[in-house]
Parts: sequence; structure tokens; C-alpha cells
Amino acid sequence: MMTIEEMYEFDLNGYIVYPNILAQEEVEKINTIIDNAGVGAKRKFSFFHIDPYFMELMAHPRILGVLKVMLGDWLRFDHAFGMEMGKTSPIPEDLHAGPLKEQRAFFYQWSNGHMRNGLIKVIYALNDVNPGDGGFICVPGSHKGNVNYMPRPDYHLVVNPTLKAGDVLIFTEALVHGSRPWKAEQRRRVLIYSYAPGCLAWMDDEWCEPYRMLAANDIQKSLLRSPHVNEYIENPDLSIGRWPRNQTRPAVQFPRDEYMRATEAKHTLKNIKHSVRQVVNGVRNLGQLLRG
Repeated sequence: MMTIEEMYEFDLNGYIVYPNILAQEEVEKINTIIDNAGVGAKRKFSFFHIDPYFMELMAHPRILGVLKVMLGDWLRFDHAFGMEMGKTSPIPEDLHAGPLKEQRAFFYQWSNGHMRNGLIKVIYALNDVNPGDGGFICVPGSHKGNVNYMPRPDYHLVVNPTLKAGDVLIFTEALVHGSRPWKAEQRRRVLIYSYAPGCLAWMDDEWCEPYRMLAANDIQKSLLRSPHVNEYIENPDLSIGRWPRNQTRPAVQFPRDEYMRATEAKHTLKNIKHSVRQVVNGVRNLGQLLRG
């Protein structure tokens, strides 16, 4: 679910922050699980195998509602990893990505009134990020850039968004982004989930295979499916020697969002105005006939 204001913000900047997606108790729960498992000492770490809660987070209803607008109903989960940074943590690469990079898997466009994205990343902040702390940086609007130029991290257009523990930052990989060295006393800790259109894969499909057995419900199973086009099933019916009619597999069912309700209300109002004009014109024509 995205409001029209949220869609405008994401279209303008290429990223958006949703505050307080996780309650403080949830943040504490996640941090405790990671601490007890001892996996957070690495800069990047896996976490699905630690606790079923991380699979639930993959299918967070509020976030899936947003992703449906960004990627369409036939979206899928692609990969995930955790990240920790301290004052001495290295930054392996400068700003990177951008529109139509990495085999054109990073893209952003509007088509027929709908947003279309390639790979999308969802960052769950597990600690506060204050001004100057470092961590995630990006060049707002660069997901629609037309000049082949990659700025340095200290470029004047680069921003370092502030976050509170429990906030979620969502961005398109078409956005030029990266990390700055971490300067705060507490370590930076985030969980990063990646999603894609149903026909696109960034990671090899075998990456998801160990996690499919962990899926606890139909939504989780659907998100972990292999990439393919939804509407077309290429299985010939050998008994009759021909291809079957196209079949449509049901996408994961999400709640109707505010944008769709607003769009339907707009169309309904337009139809009502059209009907009223027809009635007014009819009454006017009838009056002219009677007077004539």
C-alpha cells in the first residue's frame, strides 16, 4: 500500500523511509536473536537459519503492500543478508549501481500508469542512524539519471538519511548508492531483504532452495518460488498433441491499497460527472424542442 504522496516521493528520490515499521520490542527481539547466535560480528552475515521470525519478516504485510505497487502482484523474494559496521569496518566499494546497470536488472520506469522496478532493496534499521553517523548514502533522483557519471561519496548531492531503530528504508537498485564509514560509538546493524519482479532473478535460484523448506505459509512459499513469467505455462498436452490455453497462476493476495481505492474513486467521480452532463444536455435539448 502506498499513498499518492508516497509514490510521488519515491518517484522523485528513488528511495523512501517508512518510520516505526518495527516496534521497539521487535527491534530488541531481533538484536537479541542475532547476539545469541553470534553471527553479527561479520560485516555481512546470513540469518534465515537462526529463527523463523526472519521468514515472517520477509513477508511483512505492510512492506509487501508497498512492494506490490513497486514491483506488481507477481513479485518474488530474491536474497537477503545482514550487515554490521563499526568504526574500523572497511568500505569495499564507492558509490555504485544506477539506471540500467548490472545486466539491466537495475531499472526504473513508468508504463501505462504503473511504476516498474528491477531489483528493490528493503533495509530494516536495528539501531538509530543520526546525522553524520555514516552508513547508507545515495544520490536522490539518480535512478532517472541520463549522464554516465559516478560521483565520489563526498559529492555535494550525496545524502546520508537519518533513521530510527525500527524504520525501514526502501530503494531501487537503479539509485546510485553506497556506504560511508561508520562513525558512531554503537555499531550499525541492518537487515537487507531484496525483491524483484516475478520473472527476474539476481541471485542464482539455488540460493533460495535451502530456505524453501522453512516457509510456513502460502505467502512465504510464493515469495520463494523460482523466477518465471506468470501468465504463460509451456507444458504441451501430449494426449491431444497441442499446447493448452494460457493459464494464470494466482499472485500472492495483498490487501487493496489506498492508491487503488483513490484511483477507483477518481474514475467513479469522472463517470458521475459525465452522466450529469448528459442529463443536463438532455434537459436543455428537451426544453428547446418544447419551446420550438
